[in-house]
Amino acid sequence: MLWLTFLYWPFYWLVLYHLKRQLGFDRVRLAVCAAAPASPELFEYFNALGVPLREGYGQTESTGVIAVQRIDRPRWGYVGEPIPGIEVKIAEDGEILAKGPGVFKGYFKDPELTAETIKDGWLHTGDVGAMDNGFLKIMDRKKDILITAGGKNITPAFIENKLKFSSYIQDAVVIGDRRKYLVALILIDEDNVTKYAQDNRVPYSTFADLTQNAEIRKLIEKEVATVNKTLARVETIKKFQLLPRRFYEEDGDVTPTKKVKRRFLEKHYADLIEKMYKG
Repeated sequence: MLWLTFLYWPFYWLVLYHLKRQLGFDRVRLAVCAAAPASPELFEYFNALGVPLREGYGQTESTGVIAVQRIDRPRWGYVGEPIPGIEVKIAEDGEILAKGPGVFKGYFKDPELTAETIKDGWLHTGDVGAMDNGFLKIMDRKKDILITAGGKNITPAFIENKLKFSSYIQDAVVIGDRRKYLVALILIDEDNVTKYAQDNRVPYSTFADLTQNAEIRKLIEKEVATVNKTLARVETIKKFQLLPRRFYEEDGDVTPTKKVKRRFLEKHYADLIEKMYKG
């Protein structure tokens, strides 16, 4: 709306510009986010600050970029449009396929894996997505798609990213494959939750104490409820458990790039998960 534009610029120069300078972003001409799914709210926030943050998508097997948001054509929630020379299409099962000069020839001395990944010249990315007027949207990894007991396909990364946008939630793992409803394992953001506890005189001595405190649980319940309001009924989180320990690479919780190892955590916290479905 035109009137919002008129309201934005005075507010930008009075408040947002100074915040951008304090954060050290006043010299940023272009910023790109990639490698993992990000919430649309993240892009809205940085662009409101005047930081032109755009999203891109690609893989090692595609020699980098497959699609990227143009500066003049941003669309939040999408990773952009295929770059020149790259063709993208969606397979019947929802998998993203790509073809072009940047697609690799195959894996070194692994013809079987190569045959699974490259078919008729198309790179099978392993990601599930959708195309809308030329814009590509990433839903989740194909292997991570959940199918509920009711037969609904759920993309957990979409829900997890919404949960992680909360300043009190560092990470989340949504569970629900072949189950009647979705539950979540939640890792609290230690710094922000600790500050909340101090500001509200919530007693604790260790990280585990924070996760077991009734006031902290109420805090996270509010955050989950806020996210649930933005989701379809079948996607809502019915129950959750706060994990009593931080994630560590050496313990197998996350990869070297800090991506959560979903299968490992599901197995490690199987008792907590069963408790949510039986309780």
